[in-house]
Amino acid sequence: MIELDLKKVRLIALYTGNKGYGHCVCKCPCCSQRGLSGNYQGNLEQIEELLNKFVNLEQLYFFGNPDPAVDTNFCNAAAKLAISRGIKVCFSTSGVGGISMLQKLLNDIDPIDVDYISFSIDSIEPSRMSMLKGINFPWNSVIEGIEWSINNGYNVKIQPTLWSSNYLEAYSIIEYFALKGVKKYSFHIGSVEKNTIETHCHLTSEQIKNVHYQIEEAVNKYNVTANCPIIYPSCGENNLHKWYCMNPLECYNWLAFLKPDGVYATHVPIASEFDSKYCFNISETILVNEFERMGYCPFSDNTAKTKTLCRYITKNWN
Repeated sequence: MIELDLKKVRLIALYTGNKGYGHCVCKCPCCSQRGLSGNYQGNLEQIEELLNKFVNLEQLYFFGNPDPAVDTNFCNAAAKLAISRGIKVCFSTSGVGGISMLQKLLNDIDPIDVDYISFSIDSIEPSRMSMLKGINFPWNSVIEGIEWSINNGYNVKIQPTLWSSNYLEAYSIIEYFALKGVKKYSFHIGSVEKNTIETHCHLTSEQIKNVHYQIEEAVNKYNVTANCPIIYPSCGENNLHKWYCMNPLECYNWLAFLKPDGVYATHVPIASEFDSKYCFNISETILVNEFERMGYCPFSDNTAKTKTLCRYITKNWN
């Protein structure tokens, strides 16, 4: 029996406001937010309520609206509220808006209070970036923003999503940014959903192995750190669901990290929906084994129950 105590949550990944494909600065063809609608902004009272519920947070990871470039002022204010409680912040951004966006986002925030800023750079080919992001990607402006961040003392992480059209770039992405001084990388594998877009197919097990080989070569050469999912062992390498995790001892599927002493990190999708009426006794211990198993992956009870856990913590989305 795994007991999940909210007092053991150390990290939360947070969307702060407007949801939906139409509200981001990018229009990635396979974005999970594409079919969602809604036009509203979270507020600082909701951020404060969240911090009151999760009393031992060490890190708050901002996805913004879903990109901080959408509303830099609110993300800045929410980050300062977390920092005032001794919590480090992280920002995940496309970098669209360049230096100007970053200066607004980080206004009066000391680099010591920011664990890192991750930039979603999926390719070092500007034309391919435009294709993957669904916009005329402002490559030069984004690179200037990354260099500005480094030069001003902020830790930078490059966080690509790999698809069938860019997985062979893993080595070159690390090489390009390592030469600019970036030490951290986190690779994600594209959606496990059935995509009809040829450029956005999920990687096969052989392609994932190729990615791991590229990353190992680049990490050893440039002395950097990089995370990349591996195929979840209990699913089998040829399982069509292609579930994967960052560490075989943990279940990682965007929503939560399960560890023996409880939950290390969880995902609260929208701050403006973080309301007590949706939380179902959020302050009480949660017993994962009591949840009804969900049909995401037929080979992994933990995967299904972790997803159930996060719906339980936030809201029933079905």
